[in-house]
Amino acid sequence: MTDPGRQTFGTKISERIAKIEHNAFGVIYGSITVMALLMATGHDGTDPIKTAVVLFGSILAIALAESFAKISSDAVQQRKSFGWAEIRHGWLHSYPTVIAANIPTLLIAAAATGIYTYDTGIALAQISAISLLAVYGYSIGWVIYRRALPGLIHGAFTSGIGIVLALVKYLLH
Repeated sequence: MTDPGRQTFGTKISERIAKIEHNAFGVIYGSITVMALLMATGHDGTDPIKTAVVLFGSILAIALAESFAKISSDAVQQRKSFGWAEIRHGWLHSYPTVIAANIPTLLIAAAATGIYTYDTGIALAQISAISLLAVYGYSIGWVIYRRALPGLIHGAFTSGIGIVLALVKYLLH
């Protein structure tokens, strides 16, 4: 007799795949948005705390706008008002966008402690966003094709978007 609370390896994999499927849009969207917002930051030694707050606040505002737009669009399409269940559903769709900004925000804010420079904080934030794009890109490729090589190609393509944005930032500043 098996323990009903015990999960099999296949169940754990299925749950992870479902989580990737659920979060992929928001994490990729959030990471690319982080990269785009970091393009606007200069290399003038701006206050890291202010930059971190602006970055996180901007991503939060974008996620809330995305959530509200989704809720409103669904209400119009279904021709019915929305309540807490719809608001919760909209937020569950959008919160991965905010999650993608957490590590870059913390890495920039940490520059205020003097551990490293502001520019290093920006570079680390970009590396973390690109890494997240690579991990999610690979995961998506693996879920679709169930093979490592397509996963690697998908990961390279997805992270390549972030790399291009980082290069554009450094060319502009």
